[in-house]
Amino acid sequence: MKQKIIPIGMKVLVKKKKSDDFFPGTNIIIPETAKEEEYKAFVVAVGDEVTNIKVGDLIQYADYCVPTKMKHEGEDHLLINVGDIFAVIVNE
Repeated sequence: MKQKIIPIGMKVLVKKKKSDDFFPGTNIIIPETAKEEEYKAFVVAVGDEVTNIKVGDLIQYADYCVPTKMKHEGEDHLLINVGDIFAVIVNE
């Protein structure tokens, strides 16, 4: 049975953005040892008190953030405090 997580209050459920496997615009593979930790994630659900962030947003969160790891619909997700989110990232 798959669980569905519904955040409450000032919490946000996110799915970490996968790191790029190739250097941008090339077919050159980035080795695992050269990849830097990215603190970016896609918002999957928001608590009832969250106002500036919506489902589907790509966010940047703090490197000192202490997320709670959770399984949502059978996949790994993170539950974080809205105060640990620095920005919504918009690609134009």
